[in-house]
Amino acid sequence: MDEEKRVSGNSKPYLVSLEKGKRYAWCACGHSQRQPFCDGSHDKTDIKPIVFAAEKTEDLLLCGCKQTKSPPFCDGSHNNLQDSYELASKTEIESSTNATLVPPEHGLLGKAVLDGGAFVVTPAPDANGENDALTWRPLITRADGAKHLSLTGFTAREQTPWRVHNGGDTALYIVAGAGAVNVEGVRFSVTPETGVFIRVGEAFRLEPETELRIVAAISPDENPVDWLDEASGAFAEQYPKRCIGVDPTAQEKMADRFYQVLVGSEIGSEEMTQFIGEIPKSRAAFHRHLYEEAIVILSGEGFMWTRNTKAAVKPGDVIYLPPRQEHSLECTVNEGMRLMGVFYPAGSPAINY
Repeated sequence: MDEEKRVSGNSKPYLVSLEKGKRYAWCACGHSQRQPFCDGSHDKTDIKPIVFAAEKTEDLLLCGCKQTKSPPFCDGSHNNLQDSYELASKTEIESSTNATLVPPEHGLLGKAVLDGGAFVVTPAPDANGENDALTWRPLITRADGAKHLSLTGFTAREQTPWRVHNGGDTALYIVAGAGAVNVEGVRFSVTPETGVFIRVGEAFRLEPETELRIVAAISPDENPVDWLDEASGAFAEQYPKRCIGVDPTAQEKMADRFYQVLVGSEIGSEEMTQFIGEIPKSRAAFHRHLYEEAIVILSGEGFMWTRNTKAAVKPGDVIYLPPRQEHSLECTVNEGMRLMGVFYPAGSPAINY
């Protein structure tokens, strides 16, 4: 293959609408004038197009940079074409000078509502749900406009009753504390920055050694929830590994940024992905994702931007982004920003357009 004749058709992927059963020829050489599809220009090279049939009718992102490792689909490789992540241009910065700074509303959930249904939640310290062992607060629900994700904050001071989420899979993120998450009698030790996956219908309980603070994401639905006196024994043994902690050797690079997937296909999560990431002091260029996403700020400060609005963010704040909502996250402190994100449907955090 004459790699010297391969060129980039575009620095970002192409959003295309595919029809189930229809065959397409993706340009692999980059010379086509009908990007991302082939127009025969590869005849000047030894690089052939990739012909494929759409498995279903849907919108997908096809690779434009021609560097993907999963052709014809984007895998985020375009983010590593330069040494630094794509930043907001001078034009973008100037055009958003008059963006409205939206302050959070008062109450248990101070919410700053941005363009397109995006918002930033600043939780108050008081919980609005509790039993003898556990306090909790819904952070993102369907009432907020979320269609596939719900997010709840939990604080456990002693062993909790068994809890079952019958409406969807659950991804737990350990914010603080130590102890164990017991899934149907199988005990997984946890510490801060650990992700735990629980399949729909499995009972779990929290067994804190010190106070556990947890953010739970449930997908695709937060209801119904059952409390049990004992486990049901429904542990899915084909997925024995359910717990992954932060590991610097497992980091994926995105130019001068990184991320690590905690809850993903490796431990059986096919509906949603949970990851942790870090960004330097910077303001990203406006971009979009096809997935619905929630972000928890772990450290650092800055702003979440949409075209016409922005909201300040700090540790503990939760950001909700509907699918395809144009946005930009800015870190304004020298030490950078650390965050946990979760999104539906599952995939790579590096894929944007």
